[in-house]
Amino acid sequence: MQTFLKSLFRAAMLLAFGLSAHAADWKPEKVIELIVPTGPGSGVDASARTVQQIFQSNKMVEQAINISNRPGGNYGIAMNYLGQHNSDAHKLMVQTSTPLTAFIQGQIKLNYFEFTPIVNLISEPIAFVVAANSPLKSARDLTAKLKADPEGVSIALSAARGNAFHITAALVARSVQADIKKLKIVVFNASSDGVIAAAGGHVDVMAATPATVMPLVQAGKVRIIGIAANTRLKGAAAQVPTFKEQGIDAVFDVPRGFISARGLSADQVRYWDSVFARMVKSDDWKQAVEKNQWVENYLTSAEFGKELRRQHGILKDVLSELGMVQ
Repeated sequence: MQTFLKSLFRAAMLLAFGLSAHAADWKPEKVIELIVPTGPGSGVDASARTVQQIFQSNKMVEQAINISNRPGGNYGIAMNYLGQHNSDAHKLMVQTSTPLTAFIQGQIKLNYFEFTPIVNLISEPIAFVVAANSPLKSARDLTAKLKADPEGVSIALSAARGNAFHITAALVARSVQADIKKLKIVVFNASSDGVIAAAGGHVDVMAATPATVMPLVQAGKVRIIGIAANTRLKGAAAQVPTFKEQGIDAVFDVPRGFISARGLSADQVRYWDSVFARMVKSDDWKQAVEKNQWVENYLTSAEFGKELRRQHGILKDVLSELGMVQ
């Protein structure tokens, strides 16, 4: 009897170990879907396609990788789609501050913090762009107009009111005691559309990330009048002064990473932690960071989860001042 019990215990332990080893070896079994909550041509879309290309060219993921653009609803359409696929680690959605602000404003009804943080990769500074022939020659010209008439300047952004671009515009206006609730905000589904509108003079200013606007800057169609960064960028944007250099207290950026569905297992999270840890060390990734004027800000899943909570508190304070918290 004792021998039988020992054999049974040994078999149970082997089975448990086998199941644990199998779970720890979780890998994607079907197509990976990178969900982009904005339209093609946006900075969010570009970052997802960069990750897709690096994963594929370096064979970091065995399965095929598709991009799925699902713009609209202040990221609500993409979030609702992701919310239909609980425990599915094959679906990753690009994360910025926009869904956090939409959640704070009650525009996203799902519980944002039930979703699984995967990784933060970069922070992108925010640039203010005007048409090449705009009378706004500097950020100081902009603040002068905002102080005189905050409703008299149209400020374009993507993809929702209350996001990082809107908050940056509010910080610029607040620096001269302009009424930030009166700002004339024009929302586009993608930054590329807003930049084109700015180039044509259809809006006065476009708030976007540098990578999105540099092609039109280099073509002479638009100009950057200020960047909401602590220090000047390198490369093609090195000649552009920050808002701080122009006496404007406005520093803000756009964090960018990925979240996944609710209910992912620890082994699924570990898989993606491992993949992204390898990706950020690759030469292709380092070149992409330099090319796109990104600021690398790599955080693992656990670190990213804490950072999202911190961002939530900051954004809620600013949005309360804007009168946008229910």
